[in-house]
Amino acid sequence: MYNYMNPDTQDNWKIKKLQDKILDIAVYVDLFCTENNINYCLMGGSALGAVRHAGFIPWDDDIDFFMTPDNYEKFVELFKKKGDHTRFFLEPFGQFDNMVTLGKVRAKNTTYIEESLMDYKISHCIYLDIFILHTCPDNILKRIHQYVWAKYIIVKSQAYKDISRYGFGLKIILLMFRLLPRLFLIKYALKQVYRYRDKKTKLFCNYLGKAKFKRGTYKREWFDSTKRIPFETVSLSVPDGVEEFLSERFGDYMKIPNNQQIKREQHASIWDTERNYTEYLEKEPKLPAKYIF
Repeated sequence: MYNYMNPDTQDNWKIKKLQDKILDIAVYVDLFCTENNINYCLMGGSALGAVRHAGFIPWDDDIDFFMTPDNYEKFVELFKKKGDHTRFFLEPFGQFDNMVTLGKVRAKNTTYIEESLMDYKISHCIYLDIFILHTCPDNILKRIHQYVWAKYIIVKSQAYKDISRYGFGLKIILLMFRLLPRLFLIKYALKQVYRYRDKKTKLFCNYLGKAKFKRGTYKREWFDSTKRIPFETVSLSVPDGVEEFLSERFGDYMKIPNNQQIKREQHASIWDTERNYTEYLEKEPKLPAKYIF
């Protein structure tokens, strides 16, 4: 029934089949990276799931990898040449001069529709996220500068999505951002996030993710090397300092969140592992993919 999921775990959230398809992408990317000497590691909730559950967090409907800019660019170059294009395709998001906010490896002929992105002219296939692990300056003021520009990119992106779930104050801010030209200062902002990539500092960061300033800043030494740990019926890479990373990112990461917190972590409104998303969309998407950040 499943290719990679542990058959003994419960499917209380009715997404185990989706998780199995996502893990199919992860197993392929993991093998591709191993064969081509590309370094990656699980990040965020995926690393948490590996440590706390030896696989997916039971209600989690995505999987996230970290790559440094150099490793990501190597992955893109080699995937274009010899990736399995019959099954998968790579979709860079927010791309300017080799700078991206993140990349997605999607499984062809599947469906993963997020309500906030339903009207966008992008692929809505099941995916694996590749987040960029950026070099972060040791100087606190420079870090704040990098963080502010990263969050500018995120807020600019959110302004064009469904904002009905946000509070009044945040809605006003997002509506104000809509008044600016769609790509206003985005390329400049990405340069501020990438500007330290060739520097030798003591820190990495993921300011283009959901984490706030402190929880998005990590010691480089945690990521100096990786190790393999069980993930469902396979094994995937995590940073050697995964426990320290998870403590910084989540605090008490062994604590199970409440139902309201769980709901906020789920993404897909509609998913199907066997049918193409075009069968589910009833109207033509509005915005071209280049405007997604």
